[in-house]
Amino acid sequence: MDKRLLFLLLIAALSGLVFLSNYLFISENLYFNTFAEQLTYEQIENIINQSKQWEWISYAILPILTLIKLTLVTSCLSIGLYFLTNQFSFKLAFGIALDAEFVFLIPSLLKILWFSIIQTDYSLQDLQMFYPLSALHFFDYTNVQPWLIYPLQLLNVFEILYWVLLAKGVSQIIERDFAKSFELVLASYGTGLVLWVTVVMFITVSFTP
Repeated sequence: MDKRLLFLLLIAALSGLVFLSNYLFISENLYFNTFAEQLTYEQIENIINQSKQWEWISYAILPILTLIKLTLVTSCLSIGLYFLTNQFSFKLAFGIALDAEFVFLIPSLLKILWFSIIQTDYSLQDLQMFYPLSALHFFDYTNVQPWLIYPLQLLNVFEILYWVLLAKGVSQIIERDFAKSFELVLASYGTGLVLWVTVVMFITVSFTP
C-alpha cells in the first residue's frame, strides 16, 4: 500500500479512537466529580467551556505529532542502517516505522473497552494515567512520583511489540537474522528513546511543584 495512504489511514484510525474516547468518557459530570473538592462551580464551568472550545486542537495537531514521532524514529533507524550498511535509507526506514506504529492502536482500543466494561467508575486522572499492560498497573499512581509516571507507562507490552516489528522490518532491508536486526534497533531507536525519556523526566521534575 502507498505510504501516504497508509499514513492517512493511521491518522483516521487515531482520530476515530480519540473521538470515541472523548464521546464515551468525557462529560461535564466527570469534571465536576473530579474537581468538586478542589475548585468552585464557576471554575469547573470555565474548565469545561475551555476544553470544548479547544477540543478541535487535539484533532488538528494529531497528524503533526504523529509525523514528528515517525520522523524521529525514522531518523534513528536510518542512522543505524547507515552505520551498518553504509547506505542512508530514510524512505525505507519511514515505511518500517509507519507499519509498526499501527500496534499502538491496540492500547487505545483496550482503554475504551476497559472503562466501558470493567472500570465504569473513574475520574479524569484515571483516564489520563491508564495505559493497558504497562508497569504502572503494578503501582498506585497517586503514590508514584510524577517524573516516574511516563517511564512506567512506556514500559508496556505494546512497546515491546513495537520493537519486534521494527526489528522485523529492518531484517527485511539488511537481509540479516532477527537477532542482528534487533541489535540495530536497540542501538539506534533504543538510544533515541532513552534520550527522549530523559528529557521528559527532566521537564517533569522542573515543572512539578
